[in-house]
Amino acid sequence: MNCSWTIKSNAKLELVFVGPFEMESHYDFVYVHDGSSSSAHLIGRFSVVDQGSVRLRGGGLNYGRVEIFYSDQWGTVCDDAWDIHDAHVVCRQLGFSRLAANASTWAHYGQGTGPIWMDDVACSGNELQLYDCRQRGWGSHNCVHKEDSGAFCQYGSSNLRLANGGFFYGRVEVYHDGTWGTVCDDLWDINDAHVVCRQLGFSSAAYHYHKAHYGQGSGKIWLDNVRCHGWEESLSSCPHLGWGSHNCSHSEDASVMCANS
Repeated sequence: MNCSWTIKSNAKLELVFVGPFEMESHYDFVYVHDGSSSSAHLIGRFSVVDQGSVRLRGGGLNYGRVEIFYSDQWGTVCDDAWDIHDAHVVCRQLGFSRLAANASTWAHYGQGTGPIWMDDVACSGNELQLYDCRQRGWGSHNCVHKEDSGAFCQYGSSNLRLANGGFFYGRVEVYHDGTWGTVCDDLWDINDAHVVCRQLGFSSAAYHYHKAHYGQGSGKIWLDNVRCHGWEESLSSCPHLGWGSHNCSHSEDASVMCANS
């Protein structure tokens, strides 16, 4: 059965579905689009909560205190032995293809409440779910909530990145023909920046910049005269002069700052 709703809001929303429903976490999903049809930009795909589901709390959409669902209750993960390999698994499970930027300890995103479900977690980094990693045993720990662990997941795309800035701002670089290269700022505007930021998983762009605002790149200049309308799924699908065709230097590299909220 397929159901759809149209909800308009300028604020954060929490969707709660009250059952009972007969659902399977690997087959049943809620798709959220930024528009009134399934062809609009996909914000995210969310599965039902079941044993081993994870979430981030106390931070933002891509960072926060790690919590895991077990025995019908959310609980935290102790930071004993917590490292980047564990954080990678959390981020992979949440759908962040670029995995984790860092793993935090000592309740960096605030102390949780309730049970501490996992301790001495030892992921190899290749697991699909945190639930699959070696640990001390469910509910077995020697911790308090000031030792709650956290993760910072990276937005991103396999062929688009922001360089020489932070996770939400920097010089725009695209991957083509086995090589990373920059984008010239001729005709660069906020619509181009919107497409970049949405491709990277953000809702929109805050600013667009010219003249190598975040420093000059090197090597290839892949795109020039980019003319996005703002609704395209990827930067490379926008009209441009053609791959590698330009009349620019790296002093004209384009940059963006994405809306980080």
